[in-house]
Amino acid sequence: MAEATVQIRHHDDAIQLLEMRIKQLQDRGEAVADGYWKLVKEMEPKLPGWESKSRLQVRCILSGNSIRADWCEVRWYGSSSKGGRRSVRRQITKPKDAYGYTLSKLLTLSPDWAKDKVEETETQLADIRREASHLVKAIIYIKHAKTASS
Repeated sequence: MAEATVQIRHHDDAIQLLEMRIKQLQDRGEAVADGYWKLVKEMEPKLPGWESKSRLQVRCILSGNSIRADWCEVRWYGSSSKGGRRSVRRQITKPKDAYGYTLSKLLTLSPDWAKDKVEETETQLADIRREASHLVKAIIYIKHAKTASS
C-alpha cells in the first residue's frame, strides 16, 4: 500500500493538519476516560458502602486547541437518610511543568478495585497531554512564521 503524501502549500495548511491531530488526541482522550467510567459504572453497584465507591472523576475536553484531561475528587456531605446528601467536586492540581498527575495522590483517592485502571488511564492521558502540548507549541511557532513572512 502506497503511503499517502500531503503537500503543504501554506502555513494555514500546516496549522490545519496539526489541529486535526489535536482533535484525534482529544477523541482518544475521551475514549480513555470513557474506559475508566465504564469500569466505575460496572463495579460500584456490586460493592456495598461509601468506602468502596470511587472518589475520582476524569474528563477530557477540547477548548480551542487545548486539551484538558483533568481529574477531580468528589466528596460527599450530609445525611443520605435525611435526603440532604450532596457532592462537592474539587479539582486535583497537576504538578507545574508536568504532563501527568502525581500517581500516588490519585491512588490514595481510589478504591482498591480501581487502582490499576486509574494508573492505566493516567498514563495514557499523560501521553496525550504531552503530545498535545507539543502540537500547540508548533501551531504557535507556525503562526509566528506566517506573521514574519507577511
